[in-house]
Amino acid sequence: MKGNVFASLVSITNGLHRDDRSDREFNFQNSELKETPKADNAVFKVNFKRPLNSRKEYYFKLISNDTETELAALKSEFPIDAGEPESKYRYTRQFNKYDKYLKDIAAYIKKQSISNDLGNDTDYIINYLKVSAIRLYIELQEQYGQFSETALFSIQEITEKYFNDTYFDTSVFVKLEADKKEVVKKPSKPKSKPKTSFGYKNKDTSDLLKVLNDFQLRIDILDNRTTVQQLYNLLIAKDFTEGNTEIHLQCETTQFSYIVDVLKPFFTGFNPTSIERSGKFITKTGTPLKANNLHKNKVHNPKEKEEIDNIIQQLQ
Repeated sequence: MKGNVFASLVSITNGLHRDDRSDREFNFQNSELKETPKADNAVFKVNFKRPLNSRKEYYFKLISNDTETELAALKSEFPIDAGEPESKYRYTRQFNKYDKYLKDIAAYIKKQSISNDLGNDTDYIINYLKVSAIRLYIELQEQYGQFSETALFSIQEITEKYFNDTYFDTSVFVKLEADKKEVVKKPSKPKSKPKTSFGYKNKDTSDLLKVLNDFQLRIDILDNRTTVQQLYNLLIAKDFTEGNTEIHLQCETTQFSYIVDVLKPFFTGFNPTSIERSGKFITKTGTPLKANNLHKNKVHNPKEKEEIDNIIQQLQ
């Protein structure tokens, strides 16, 4: 395998499913493949079933080596003397890399499952690759999450978001004790409480009100229990937990998910996680809107997409 293991193993042209080497060849490769030292900045370790044949053993070593290499390199990505803007940029760059790993692995699993190409060995190897990619994601969050511009996710939320897996055994990840492993990072700040404002960026909110009125007029996003003014007041509120106003949606969840996506750049914290945390949004079926509902119903071409895109241009 050439290149990064997180990309090469799920390559359609040269991926794991193309590897037809014999057990004898894998035995030789195992004797040649040396173990990479454990990264000294680890916060988590992985408890995964031991490989019991030469093919699994080879790929287990390969994935473990690349994971430790990536994790060790993470420390150099965040130098102590870096300013906050630079650290935020570096965090976003690392996040985008791990986000792609997880999306590519999920796509590979889906494609191979459809074609029935996931045998026992392949299933074991790809699952270890999946767990290792999740580990990199949670290591980044745990060590440098203070530089994230977006919401942080739990392990269960990560597996549900990328793999639609609501039964993932999170005990595979064990957090190392602080007295045995100290993470080198910027001086820690007191953990701030979750933001309770969606954080509209523009001081002049008149265009936002016009956009919401147009959404209601052309898309009919709210039912008759909620006014546009109530939605507007909630979106610009300094604390969305105050008051008991509920936002009853009339549009399809796929439409609202798309609306959230196109509005997100104009806020500092308007996203599926904060929407769920507010507890104010109610679906057509009368249930509180969850972040997972929005993730699952995210489509690129929802009903009346062109109308939504035209309306949002007023905020550009």
